[in-house]
Amino acid sequence: MTRAAIWFVLFTGLIGLTSCEKIKSEPPDRIFINGKIYTANADQPFAEAMALSGDTVIAVGETKSIERKKKPDTEIIDLAGRVVLPGLIDTHIHPVAAMDVSLCDLANEPIALEAMTRFIAACMANLEDPLAEGEWFKVELWNFIEGNSPGGETRTIRDALDAVSTERPIILLGSDGHHYGVNSAALALGATEDGRKVGLSAATLASEFADLKPFVGVGADGRLNGRVNEDFPLKVMGATSLLGATTDRHRQYAERMMDVTLPRGITAFLDAAADPASLDIYDKLIEDETLKARVTLALFFDPQEFAANDGKVDWDKLFETADKLREAYDAQALIKADFLKLFTDGVMEGDPLAVPPTLPNAAFSRNYLQPIFTKDDNGLPQLSGYVDVNDPDCATKAGTENYTPSQCETSKGKLQHDKDIISDFIVKASEKDYALLLHAIGDRAVAAALDGIEAAQEGGHDPRHILTHLQVVNPSDISRIARTKSYSSFTFAWAIRDPEYDMTVIPFIDRADGAEALYDPDSYYYKNVYPAADIARAGGIILSGSDAPVDTRDPRPFVNIAGAVARSWDETEPLNIDQAISLDTALRSYTINAARALGLSREVGSLEADKKADFIILDRDIFDITEAGQTVQLAETQVLETWFNGEQVYGGSGD
Repeated sequence: MTRAAIWFVLFTGLIGLTSCEKIKSEPPDRIFINGKIYTANADQPFAEAMALSGDTVIAVGETKSIERKKKPDTEIIDLAGRVVLPGLIDTHIHPVAAMDVSLCDLANEPIALEAMTRFIAACMANLEDPLAEGEWFKVELWNFIEGNSPGGETRTIRDALDAVSTERPIILLGSDGHHYGVNSAALALGATEDGRKVGLSAATLASEFADLKPFVGVGADGRLNGRVNEDFPLKVMGATSLLGATTDRHRQYAERMMDVTLPRGITAFLDAAADPASLDIYDKLIEDETLKARVTLALFFDPQEFAANDGKVDWDKLFETADKLREAYDAQALIKADFLKLFTDGVMEGDPLAVPPTLPNAAFSRNYLQPIFTKDDNGLPQLSGYVDVNDPDCATKAGTENYTPSQCETSKGKLQHDKDIISDFIVKASEKDYALLLHAIGDRAVAAALDGIEAAQEGGHDPRHILTHLQVVNPSDISRIARTKSYSSFTFAWAIRDPEYDMTVIPFIDRADGAEALYDPDSYYYKNVYPAADIARAGGIILSGSDAPVDTRDPRPFVNIAGAVARSWDETEPLNIDQAISLDTALRSYTINAARALGLSREVGSLEADKKADFIILDRDIFDITEAGQTVQLAETQVLETWFNGEQVYGGSGD
């Protein structure tokens, strides 16, 4: 169907929608005319005009019909053909951490190790207030994949940070929230449960901290290289308190949270791991009347923090703590705390630069492969082969070939918690009418989360849980996602080809030394990576979440939309185009689907009578762009204006 035919059908259909155009008894304060308004209302997907009364939409329809309803003092705003969307809803964002208040920020830019040393040293030298003795120095948004190339005497992350200081502990916070870099002073703080400070080293990884071995990087010389994965090693260094964005600077500049969301058209969001210690930042926004978003908090409580020595979790205590916070926000119009966050596994990136390469730790359905890497002239990893772990002489050959004996071992990654704990958490949360945001990256983690959801439903509960990330999903679980009515939240900006990143993932899952190299269309990873289209075809409901500040502080919704529709956003070849979704599905993932997932659909998510007037105006026609087959260009879309509760809160004179 041509564009002209599509618009003929849409607008002739609008003529008969008199009930949708009917103005309530109150006359409109503002009328927007001559636009292309995407309503996300299936009964009336597009409109030309929209009327507002106070903070509420009172009608949408044809320009002529709605314009006739104006009163003498009604403000008429001519959209001049501009596209209008409902306010966007980000279902996975860390807005406190995304605030730009950092004292030292690498901005996820690739950087060589020697340059990193100079940059961090300058940060420390320019501090307004001196650090207390023993205080950690945090460096945010470190790109743990790209850059990090050695030079001179600086061969590892540890070397680079030691060149800044060997006395003060320094930590690089990876841009994904799962990878970290530390210096020798930090490693020296490693302490056992009984308080003995023995340090993290090759020796203690073979003894006191043997269980941390999969999470700690080791260099070719057998010395720890400063890279650590997940927060398990940080716990023994006493550094986990650094991960929460609860500093005085965040409280001092609380209004900067709105700088994260409003310029990108985000008027509602799910705080994907709300730290109870940082909620006073939201309280300050409420007190100052500067909160311009509908906030749902996914409170994060680690079940292990509520476990006794025998491993049994005190669920009553955990939920008593959560209930108090939920009740504290019951009376708030813009904030609710009826979600909980649960990590079911870690991440799927390995470390090709470690010796031996650190394997991914996301829970996978089969053993990770043991690739062998060399380095090119720039210090970047190059795949040179694989260890045959099934060879009975594997360990013996390791002494004469280019791999270590430990690469003869196998691993499927691990669940973040025992499977029974995951299931119990989901069931008990469902019983207490909490929804869960379930971090599930590997296919085995997705399956474990679904097992828990099914157990909750068998107990008579119908939870609205969200599975988030879903980097790899086994085809057998696609129908289960739809059947359990679980929402699937993707960060589509990652559903692209990125050779440097992909080198840290794909060789550990599929052999990548064949003719198709990393991108074999018949490989398990390629066929099942971010399977949004398969889930949608099965009847599942798609959501979008930026995971900002992971990768970037910018939530970049239209980059995500481009990734969803084109599986690329920078003109590179798409990643598994069969999993691309339509523009309409992508927009619904940011609007009405998200509103339903967060329990907000009576208020927002679509532009129709009696809903709040949360909407945005764009700088280009994303529908024309898509029809012209230029879907990658969706990523360049900018928000001209953001409106919240019927008032302009970003753009023009209001930005």
